[in-house]
Amino acid sequence: MAKSLIVYYSLGGKTKKVVDILEKLTNADVYEIEMEKPYTKLTACTIGLGHCKIGYEPSIKDSIDLSPYDKIFIGGPTWWFTYAPPINTFIKKYDLTDKIIYPFGTATSNFGGYFEKFNKECKAKEIKKPLKILKSTLNKGLEEAVKLWLNEEYNK
Repeated sequence: MAKSLIVYYSLGGKTKKVVDILEKLTNADVYEIEMEKPYTKLTACTIGLGHCKIGYEPSIKDSIDLSPYDKIFIGGPTWWFTYAPPINTFIKKYDLTDKIIYPFGTATSNFGGYFEKFNKECKAKEIKKPLKILKSTLNKGLEEAVKLWLNEEYNK
């Protein structure tokens, strides 16, 4: 039986809140993307901006065997209207061509081109409609938003 995996990067913990709910509702395995040289909140606002603009792929610590998984959730925070560089590394490093991808992201106020770029760069069998979690939803109604999205996209 095929299994599901949640792959995520979280700097400040907001994306981790979404992951915790996804894990509880799907019983999926979880893989946190960890960088060789992690960003701090300060370097995310300085060096991270440059990395987003040039499509930089920072080195990540561990590797994972994706062969047992046919459905993979991939998510992280929005940085300068796109996904954080560790997400870029993951989608470029791994062969996702036979996977169904469920993208999700967190943002303070605006996703910009996050998911348009994700859909263009992520080479997968299928990419589902994204789960977009704004800061306001993180504070109230998060579990309900995740359940609704899972019912529309995952539990079919």
